[in-house]
Amino acid sequence: MHINSNELVDLDKVLAFAREKHKGHLRLDGSEYITHPIRVSELVRKYKPSSNANILAAGALLHDVLEDTYTSYRELKDLFGEVVASLVMEVTSSTYVPKLIGKQLYLAHKMRYMSSYALVIKLADRLDNVTDISALPEEKLKKTFFDTIYMVNYIENKRILTDAQSNLIKAIRERLNTINEQFAFTNKGLVQYTDIDQD
Repeated sequence: MHINSNELVDLDKVLAFAREKHKGHLRLDGSEYITHPIRVSELVRKYKPSSNANILAAGALLHDVLEDTYTSYRELKDLFGEVVASLVMEVTSSTYVPKLIGKQLYLAHKMRYMSSYALVIKLADRLDNVTDISALPEEKLKKTFFDTIYMVNYIENKRILTDAQSNLIKAIRERLNTINEQFAFTNKGLVQYTDIDQD
């Protein structure tokens, strides 16, 4: 994705929009949903310093609005520009394909072909999701745990990763190891690579 680094994004406006769109939505722990996009945005800034930092931060703040709220691509494009809208579209999941092939495989394939910036946002999203687990029922946590292992193994095997992406995956793996120490989902060390779906 070619990005004009001179493109200006008003992050205060982006945050206000995201906050309004997610108004009334809560995380499982009862906190306002907007806390999640804010944390994802902070992770993106931490792991991907860039001259396009505002564009990336905007994509992170808005990453769930197309999927979870009554927001259209045109609305995002008109308000924040085509680049930001396209990033959000890239990280938005289909409503029907995961039902056909399974969410785990769908997300792994989707992440394989994302633009570099979109993948940074998606990995930051996943890192926050495996960090913010206090309110997850154990069965959902277990599914998230194994789905995440599959996804990071898959994209490590299927695409060349930037330093930012590799560092995010390292942080995800460290978090998965911490979860495994607590819940003992597997009695082996976390698999670094997978032989699943070696097409």
